[in-house]
Amino acid sequence: MFLTFNRKWMVFITLMVGLLLPHLATAENGNDFSTAHLEAAERLVYAMGMYESLTIPTRKILQQMRTSDPATADLMAAVVEPFIDKEYIGHEFREFMASQFDMETCRQLSEHWEGPIGRKFVATQVQLLTTGKARPLKFTRTEETIAKRFEKTPVFLAFARAMPAIEARLAAFGKEIKVQMAARMKEELVRRKEKASEN
Repeated sequence: MFLTFNRKWMVFITLMVGLLLPHLATAENGNDFSTAHLEAAERLVYAMGMYESLTIPTRKILQQMRTSDPATADLMAAVVEPFIDKEYIGHEFREFMASQFDMETCRQLSEHWEGPIGRKFVATQVQLLTTGKARPLKFTRTEETIAKRFEKTPVFLAFARAMPAIEARLAAFGKEIKVQMAARMKEELVRRKEKASEN
């Protein structure tokens, strides 16, 4: 039974890391950013739909597990929930994003993602993650003009330049989160064992 559970856990943790890699970045330790800069960076995290992109597939997996193996699903939820908390995700991203973009760039990128074009991208992603299918993205002629204009701005170019650094951080975070979740799993198993022995 332990081996079966252990296999389930390893499959789950591997899948979680796969889901986290496209969406998470770690904080930059030691950097001193203003509160306003960090708030602008966190706004960008949410504007880009990173929170939804992470939590929707994770919660779907947990929901499926609740049907097939409720006990394991409860244990997995206890381990995973802190890592998919909105504030945790926002705080985990914001220093890294602040290290890549100045406050004004964060603000302008957020405005783009909160605008009609960015919202369409995010809504399509949410629909795809929620239902497994989504309508093709269609933009009006005005929106296409806005998008093409945006692609020529210093803000967009800064975003494009930051992508290699973001991808490198994502890979590092994937390793870190796997270790943290495994450690939390051990703690949770010990806690539950102690609680069971008390009853």
